[in-house]
Amino acid sequence: MTPTLTADTRTLCISGVAVEPGSTVSLLLAGRRIWSFHLPQPDENGSFRVRWPGALTERLVGWAPLGLQVDGEVVTEALVRFDDTDVELVLEQPFTRAPLILNKWEMLAPSFVGADESLITEVLDAAEDVMAAVRADLGIDLFITGGTLLGPVRDGRIMPSDDDADLAYLSTHDNPSDVALESYAMERALLARGYEIFRLSTGHLQLMFPGRSVSDRFYIDIFSYFVTEGWFYGTFHVRQPAERVPILPLQLLAVNGRPLLAPADPAALLEAIYGTDWRTPDPAFAFSTPPAALRRYKPWLGDLNMDRENWEQRHREDIAAGPAEASAFARAAGELLPHASTVLELGSGLGMDARHLAELGHTVLAVDYSRSAVAHARAAAPADARLRFEAVNLYSIRAAVALRRACADLDGPLQVYARSFFDALAPAGWDITFQLLSHLLRRPGTSAHLELETRGPTRNVRWKYYRPVDWSAFEARVEASGLEISDLQLGCEDEDGSTRIRLLVKGARW
Repeated sequence: MTPTLTADTRTLCISGVAVEPGSTVSLLLAGRRIWSFHLPQPDENGSFRVRWPGALTERLVGWAPLGLQVDGEVVTEALVRFDDTDVELVLEQPFTRAPLILNKWEMLAPSFVGADESLITEVLDAAEDVMAAVRADLGIDLFITGGTLLGPVRDGRIMPSDDDADLAYLSTHDNPSDVALESYAMERALLARGYEIFRLSTGHLQLMFPGRSVSDRFYIDIFSYFVTEGWFYGTFHVRQPAERVPILPLQLLAVNGRPLLAPADPAALLEAIYGTDWRTPDPAFAFSTPPAALRRYKPWLGDLNMDRENWEQRHREDIAAGPAEASAFARAAGELLPHASTVLELGSGLGMDARHLAELGHTVLAVDYSRSAVAHARAAAPADARLRFEAVNLYSIRAAVALRRACADLDGPLQVYARSFFDALAPAGWDITFQLLSHLLRRPGTSAHLELETRGPTRNVRWKYYRPVDWSAFEARVEASGLEISDLQLGCEDEDGSTRIRLLVKGARW
């Protein structure tokens, strides 16, 4: 039987391939590997049907030259049509045109595959600089871990499928609160040296190295490792008896010809991270955090990174699509705001609404936690002292407190503006945002102008938290926060059939 590939926007179908279920195969796009996965059990016809990952389904329009690779050999190729659109599927980073692949998180990201050797040199140079800075400022030795350890232990070099550098340190503390404080001290020291940082949890820093436009050239992870009650914890995935994962004393390991600090027993750490088969390359590898580890990491270290990469990629795509206009809600709210108001916009995206409000004479502080959105909004904004864009992560209580302080320095009663903001927040974000609003709206004259989507089409599966708001749950949270809804407009219909609600929220005591 001749091997064949067929597909629609939901499923990839592989037929006629003599491969055992569970085997690793790779999908090629125009001859380039974009995704590796394990074959499921075949259907009654002997075909393998594989659901497209969520990160790809939003891209599946037009046609694509696909191929299937098994054990390094291309066994079949086909021109696949997803719809009648006459456009070729191309997976590239907007602006930089860096090729994208599905990484081990099933998210689209660039990798070192096909990159100039100078990029890997630049990444390793940056890693050495960070290691030296942390040692000089804090007396802490960072060492290589994760993929940056795995490739060199296997063959002395960074893996071409990787896309970053992974560093870690072993904390001297055994209390997770002290570990978190140590990580924040490290963040402050690195910020003082001019590094751009995004915090993914209280035990995980990401140092960003921006490239052209709104894309990052690469990034470096710094993970907090610690031992408590006889257990080794390797943020964010590993939990093993401490005696099985000896980290100290650190040793030097050759990475692309340069000596970098590594754990005392690299094999033991790699087995803790990747499992007993870590020596065998598996391009379809995906992390599966043990429940016992997850139960501890979530309350100890939190999660400050919910859907961020999805939003940053979405914003890059929107920027590449061309200029957009202010929303209908911004035009309506702008006319209702008191003359020359001071406005805090939550979830400002690419900044069209904030610019419109500033053009009407309002002073606007617009915040978003998508770095690509904030970078674009700043670049596109006119030079206007009444308009400011800041990156703020409202999954972080610390960031929310800093934002509250910044708002206290603004002139006049504050007007909060947010469109489709609560639709995109995970529950933890709701908790922190309602705490923020309960403080901001205490002052007389303050109010929040909100638009929520309460009914709409099913979101793509790549989104974990972007979904219509449960109106009854929202009402309950407003009341529980000491706020009240003073004006409500129901049933604003969009072209896609979604329903939006516009409302005004004030403090219940004025």
